[in-house]
Amino acid sequence: MRIARVLSCVVPVALATAPHVNAQTLAERVGAVKDGSVQVTYAARPDACGDGADVLALGRLITVHGSMQGHGWSNANCTFGPARVIVTRRDGEVANVRTYVGAPRRTAETIDLGTVSAPEASAYFLGLVPSLNRRAASSALAAATIADSVDIWRRLLDLARNDALTSDVRSSALYWMSGVAPADAVDPLTRLARSGSESRTLREGVVMTLGQLRDGAGVPSLIEMTRRDDDEHWLRERAIFWLGNTDDDRARTTLRTLAASDTLAADLRDQAIFALGFLDQRGGNGPFLRSLYDRVSSTRLKDKIIQSVAQLDEPADQRWLVDRVTDAREPVALRKQALFWLGQKSSAPLGELLALYPRLDGQELRDHFVFVLSQRHETAAVDKLIDLARNDTDREIRAKATFWLGQSRDPRAARYLEDRIAK
Repeated sequence: MRIARVLSCVVPVALATAPHVNAQTLAERVGAVKDGSVQVTYAARPDACGDGADVLALGRLITVHGSMQGHGWSNANCTFGPARVIVTRRDGEVANVRTYVGAPRRTAETIDLGTVSAPEASAYFLGLVPSLNRRAASSALAAATIADSVDIWRRLLDLARNDALTSDVRSSALYWMSGVAPADAVDPLTRLARSGSESRTLREGVVMTLGQLRDGAGVPSLIEMTRRDDDEHWLRERAIFWLGNTDDDRARTTLRTLAASDTLAADLRDQAIFALGFLDQRGGNGPFLRSLYDRVSSTRLKDKIIQSVAQLDEPADQRWLVDRVTDAREPVALRKQALFWLGQKSSAPLGELLALYPRLDGQELRDHFVFVLSQRHETAAVDKLIDLARNDTDREIRAKATFWLGQSRDPRAARYLEDRIAK
């Protein structure tokens, strides 16, 4: 997914610091409001954007207020411009913080404090974090992190290390740190990941942060974790997972080496194979995975390879899955898996799936085909189910097709069943 730069919609805003009344600090100006909401505006980092409502992004970090915090890109319109934060006060205390980038929205009930300096805003919002609940604290961390021209990664790391805070808040500090921390952060993060005195939840967050550092700065540390037998097993597994999210050639080479290793623990090989298909879909891993299939003897690993190849969209990967389905030398269980994942591929032409039915050479495969077809919702899929229910020479197939038509919400399926009952 990619963020659309809606630059034409951005209204230039003067970002010079407005004079403070009686030289009051931002904390004092906000604190003067005992009950109500105040708004402040300040310069945001060049790669911070938002939709002016719920979506907020910083580079590859993207959040949807109250529901999602992750990595990647959004299809939502994302406007670049100043940050706008609304602080809600109740009984003289900060009750909530909402952070926005994008088209400004004002309400009559909100007191606008105007434009303030980005460093002052960042320091103020960081100072609020320990006193806020999880959701408000995450928004305050976002407000502090997206402020332009501030170097706060060490302070975010300190918050992550603060065991007086809840695990959610500490994890959120790591999340926002991953968007701004430089290569200098790798060593302290690596030590924290390996620290036996910290909780597993925090350490998993640290591994994620290493995987998301800019310019792949944390990749060498993650690679080292996958190789060290003295690192805890779960830590190696998490390092493999996050290497798959880096879109980095060094990570890709390491994952392929791990997937091909006959001496690596089976679950770690599983994770490397998973990462090459499910996570690193743009990495051109199809040829490697297909060749690996022929070199492994474990049914479990072959199953994982089928699943991973099914996530890739090259025509050669599609043809390979078809070959697995129709190869009578393959175990039926693996042929069924290939058939299932082929059916799950929304990008796979339905016609190719339908063409497989006459080539299926066993009752078990044909039964499975009916189920796989029932998971597709195109018109042609329902038509084929109706055809099987009416005309297939196998009574059992007719019964299964009729059953799955009964689960369909397609009106043609309902009409077919009504006609059958009427007869």
